[in-house]
Amino acid sequence: MITYLIDAAGALSGPVTFPPIPGFGPQLPANAVQLPEELAPPKPDHAWAMVKGKPQQILDLRGTVFRTEDGAAEAWDALGDLPQSVTRDPWPGKHFIWKRNQWVVDTFARTASQSAMAIDRRDSSLQASQLRIAPLQYAEKLGTATPSELKLLDAWMRYSVELNRIEQQEHFPEVIEWPIPPSSLQRR
Repeated sequence: MITYLIDAAGALSGPVTFPPIPGFGPQLPANAVQLPEELAPPKPDHAWAMVKGKPQQILDLRGTVFRTEDGAAEAWDALGDLPQSVTRDPWPGKHFIWKRNQWVVDTFARTASQSAMAIDRRDSSLQASQLRIAPLQYAEKLGTATPSELKLLDAWMRYSVELNRIEQQEHFPEVIEWPIPPSSLQRR
């Protein structure tokens, strides 16, 4: 007889041998089974298991799987088919959803994310430009602005208007032509 061990998932491993215990003879653990002959190696992605008292090859997809709901990795330790809530295909990353048994890009989510990031950048740039515009406007209102300050005020105001219009660009948010801040133009 050939001895195999049954693991927690029900898969057979072996063959194994146990030395006889003096005074008792061969002793088998509770998770052991004896078969009349050695089993052939299982097919790929399969394992031998006892089904209704007989060895049978069962699909073995144990290991890391990914939840189709959110792509999170988790350990799978059961024999047989995977439930529809998990897959062995790794989650490609942000903005991918499980659809028709594969990961596909959620273009709506990707576009929304790109748009939100662009708007955040735009708003941050508008705040920074307002810090440049305010003192120049004060000088203009007080009648103390120099010609170069008036020119710079005009440039910052135009820059702010261009920033505010990025959403109107033809390929927004995938491709954005960001305006160049006047301070960058002065350094050239």
